[in-house]
Amino acid sequence: MFKPDRLCAFSDGVVAIAITLLVLGLEVPSVHKVPEQQLRDYILGSLHPLLGFVCSFVLIGVYWLQHYAIFHYITHVDRVLVAINGLFLLCVSFVPFPTGLQAAYRDDELAMVIYGGAQMACSFSLLALWVYATRNHRLVARNVSPKVIRNMTTQITLTALISATAIATSFISLTACRAIFLAIPVLQLSRHTTDSEWSEANGKQHDSEA
Repeated sequence: MFKPDRLCAFSDGVVAIAITLLVLGLEVPSVHKVPEQQLRDYILGSLHPLLGFVCSFVLIGVYWLQHYAIFHYITHVDRVLVAINGLFLLCVSFVPFPTGLQAAYRDDELAMVIYGGAQMACSFSLLALWVYATRNHRLVARNVSPKVIRNMTTQITLTALISATAIATSFISLTACRAIFLAIPVLQLSRHTTDSEWSEANGKQHDSEA
């Protein structure tokens, strides 16, 4: 068994790099290629990649928050959890590629399917992380209630289902597909059960340490 501190620090670094890589997909034009009188048209044409950047930035932020919440309850880690966490980081670090792909091929359903698949992979890897850690309280404190475990499981599963719904919708309307992804951060903001027991779990843990 290992302490989770270094794993959390490493994960934060990878997520930060993935978010930073997103902005590399936004091209700043050369004044020789885009004269000043054409700048307005260029900016209007770049709104789609910009919105894609913002959406992926927010989604990665949601995955980081879920990851942060998971490790709030994890007290120690083993090699299997390290491997599952590595799978999550692999999925997150892949997100900049489909983000650029759907920006370049904005009217192609396949690009959105790949983008949605990447979001599902992030969610399912987080779900695997949480389920493995909480199964029989394997890597979490005994005072973590079944209600919190069940609520977190539901929240992460719904995130994956929203991505699946967006993929299905992409064959009908790409605009509606992109809008559906915005439900993921809204869902995250509605989380109350896990947050309500956050301070309580801290207090119990401190009491046990005392």
